[in-house]
Amino acid sequence: MSFLDRAKQAAQQAADQAKAAAEQARHTVTESADKASAVMSDPATAEKARQALTRAKKGISTAIDRIDPAVLADVVIKATALQERANAALKAKGSPYRISEIGIGAAIPPSVTFSIARTDDPEVDIVPEGAVASTELLAEAAASGETVQALDGTVLDEATLVAEGT
Repeated sequence: MSFLDRAKQAAQQAADQAKAAAEQARHTVTESADKASAVMSDPATAEKARQALTRAKKGISTAIDRIDPAVLADVVIKATALQERANAALKAKGSPYRISEIGIGAAIPPSVTFSIARTDDPEVDIVPEGAVASTELLAEAAASGETVQALDGTVLDEATLVAEGT
């Protein structure tokens, strides 16, 4: 037998093996799909899914029920006290802005968000009498050597804000 005949024979064997492997894979996939379809349409499986959903809903309700009202009251008191102190500081600095709303997320740990609003009509492009624009407040703070800090403790200065485009 020549080298070319042996190569053809080896190629034919490889093709036959590949065909057999492909047929086996097709059979396995079809069988798995049939099993999955049977499981999905099985009433017992549907009932198990409903029970799991019911347990999940109950778990969420239980987590909310476990929030201690006294702890939530403490969060409300601390958040509103912070709002009042911040609004007093804003007023003392002549800012036309105030913390107008507080949102408390009943999560563990609770989250607190603050909404800021102008004390005057935002459609009017003038600063109310006695109020000072925030850009002027920042410039005055920088001129007096006073530092302005972000909530994370980062010191803000006019150069930083100009570089950030704010």
